[in-house]
Amino acid sequence: MTMQTFPASFALFLYQIGLGGLFALAAVPFHELERGFYKSTAGVLFVAALLSFVGKLNLYGTPWPGDITLPASADIIVHLLFVLAFGLYIVSLWGERPRFRARSFAFSVLLGTAGLALSSHAFRQAPLWSFETLLYPVSFLLSALLLGGVTVGMLIGHWYLIDTVQSIDPFVRIFKFFVYSLITQAAYLMFLALALYLLGSAGTLSGLERLWEMHFFLLSARVMIAHVGPLLLSYMIWRTLQIPHTMAATGLFYVALLGVFVGEILGRQIMALTSIPF
Repeated sequence: MTMQTFPASFALFLYQIGLGGLFALAAVPFHELERGFYKSTAGVLFVAALLSFVGKLNLYGTPWPGDITLPASADIIVHLLFVLAFGLYIVSLWGERPRFRARSFAFSVLLGTAGLALSSHAFRQAPLWSFETLLYPVSFLLSALLLGGVTVGMLIGHWYLIDTVQSIDPFVRIFKFFVYSLITQAAYLMFLALALYLLGSAGTLSGLERLWEMHFFLLSARVMIAHVGPLLLSYMIWRTLQIPHTMAATGLFYVALLGVFVGEILGRQIMALTSIPF
């Protein structure tokens, strides 16, 4: 049993929700929404990051594939530091110390990104000094941004159901963050497939062959559910925000979140089967 199993992939999925959500929160200036939104949203994201850490602890000791020289314990340590920094950020939301809040948020993002880059090595069937070492972390980060964007978009929509007089601008900013993340990830996955085919190692090429010959339906479902469907929904969300009708936009974000989540879980299954971060 290796680290590129589906349980490890699902722990990564939760980690990406927590980290990507922090990036999405940064898209909205802190003073444009009530403090309660940041408290509740950060709390949801923190739970996802914490559950991911607990899951990773249960998988600790699983051998890493290939000739990876980086110890798995480094991944655990950085993930723990990420959770601790995230917890400090949540604590800062209950006080009036802006410098402490800014620093804890920055450390959370930096440690989370570093931990995500370390985690990517566990799924790579290639030597450390390979082209995949550069490509895999980018793929993981773009998935995190998409998951975080759609999650925060749905949560901010709920906040507008509470605060009905709030300016629509923060909602629009989160929506644009989600759309840009969606388009960027879709474009990157096409680039990734071509780059791995041309420059990938033998193990990666074997994974691509298995993906094309044995799991093409799974890949097609992942693209349709996680990219095509949410892209069509994003146009509908934009139209409702122009009215503006935040309740309808929130409902559409629910559907988009379902599509992105299901599509990303299918992507984790693809990665567990082929070691390719699609």
